[in-house]
Amino acid sequence: MWKKLFKKYRAYLIVTVILVVSAGLFLFFKGKDQGLGKSRAVSEVIYALQKPIGKLGNAFEYAWSMMIKFAYLKYDNEKLHKELSTMAYQSNQLVETEKENERLKKLLDYKRKVYFRTSMAKVVGRDLSNYFGMITVDLGERDGVVTDMPVITPEGVVGKIIEVYPEYSLVMLLTDYKSGISGIIQKPRPVGAVMGAGNGMCKMKYFAVNAEAKIGDFVVASGDGKFPKGLLIGKISDIRPASDSMSLDIDVIPAVDVLKLEEVLIVFKE
Repeated sequence: MWKKLFKKYRAYLIVTVILVVSAGLFLFFKGKDQGLGKSRAVSEVIYALQKPIGKLGNAFEYAWSMMIKFAYLKYDNEKLHKELSTMAYQSNQLVETEKENERLKKLLDYKRKVYFRTSMAKVVGRDLSNYFGMITVDLGERDGVVTDMPVITPEGVVGKIIEVYPEYSLVMLLTDYKSGISGIIQKPRPVGAVMGAGNGMCKMKYFAVNAEAKIGDFVVASGDGKFPKGLLIGKISDIRPASDSMSLDIDVIPAVDVLKLEEVLIVFKE
């Protein structure tokens, strides 16, 4: 313990000892008449000690000023870091607010144009075990929501309400492997069943092998009583014969990216 204290305060102890010895010598010879020789000798000793003491004092003064400057620099650095963090946060919030405003404006514009009644809902949760299958929205029984109501965006079909609670509802996404909707290939007009593939894609079934369809064709809702007719479902990305060789399997890329959903529209029955 004493060794650690000595190492830590060694410089201060040395200066203190030098000052004490110098003062002692000065006081010892001051009250005694020892002649000019001894006075001169004492003066020389004191003068000799003053130089290193002065240099040492200057060194300590410089070190102390550097410590003060370092402390101020550290404080300024921390302050700047905090200010930059605050500015970055505010900038990010501004960007998010602008994006949200753009989405809401788009929803409201679409809401005014369609002939059916809708209410906007925010996506407040996802089923992590079935990411392409389920979302939770913040409208429920208190808002007039019931099961089987279609859920859409300006881009197209999202899914339908399957469970309703007082303040929220569960939506089965179009991409869920248990979902199904009647769809029409837009140009040749054949009707088939659009089902979720469970991987973010959809598929169409029950088309004759000679049905008119080609890659790039759009698929829309047939108006089967649940979804308003003409709502975009997606676009055909692949066509191939089914395993029975008598029908076609058609892959459909959904019009709505379900992974990017933040707000949706719930379609109310008239």
